[in-house]
Amino acid sequence: MIVSRKNPRMVRRYRALVFDLFDTVVLFSPRVPTIQVAGTTWRSTLGWLREHIERDLPQVPFDDFLAAMSEVTGEIVRARHPQYYEVPSRERFRRVLARLGHDHAAAAATAERLSLGHMAHLAASTAMPPAHAELLRRLRRSFALGLVSNFDHGPTALAILAQHDIADLFSSTVISAFFGRRKPHPDIYGEVLRQLDCAPHEVLFIGDTLDDDVGGPLAAGMDAVWLNSRSAPGTEGAPTPTYTVRELTELAVLLGLER
Repeated sequence: MIVSRKNPRMVRRYRALVFDLFDTVVLFSPRVPTIQVAGTTWRSTLGWLREHIERDLPQVPFDDFLAAMSEVTGEIVRARHPQYYEVPSRERFRRVLARLGHDHAAAAATAERLSLGHMAHLAASTAMPPAHAELLRRLRRSFALGLVSNFDHGPTALAILAQHDIADLFSSTVISAFFGRRKPHPDIYGEVLRQLDCAPHEVLFIGDTLDDDVGGPLAAGMDAVWLNSRSAPGTEGAPTPTYTVRELTELAVLLGLER
């Protein structure tokens, strides 16, 4: 079902479509749990890291590691506003190890191993619905496609696109780990507009979060589609999307490619 705050017969003719990556184009396996840290929901594959912690840090109880990870992640989340600088995955692990008393040299090497192991497992936990891939290839014939993702390890984000055979569909791919800032900072939207050589009004942004994928793009002058696959209620004061869809494939109807 498509909900529009505009007349659905008056959909703007866009030159480009920009997508969020996770939970929009690519989905996570249901087995990847979420936890609440500092009021923010984030995905945790840290249970899988138990064997790595026990191997690399045998003197550290796993529960102590998880507690330190939760504390550090909360600090990172709280420190984001207003600049939204990205903290790379390996740096997050390094801060955790430092909190557990590891010296800098040892912590850096171990943090890199833990980060790469974590990223490999996270990439293996993604799925690409065939209908999403078909839709992107169809859209690519009529629009330039871009992608903007908040992800703290750029090579893994690119590897995920490659493993699902969609990397070459995007004319612009902006990953926060490479760019240095996260959504909803205005600069990250400006970068994808620059790479696509589009004015804001020529671009439609599509994503699953109200702040990052609706509020940020609207503030940058773009229209925005909220992918509300869980039928979540809107909250007071939240950004109002230009359009709301339940399924990504409804874009084909919204954009006039089918009835």
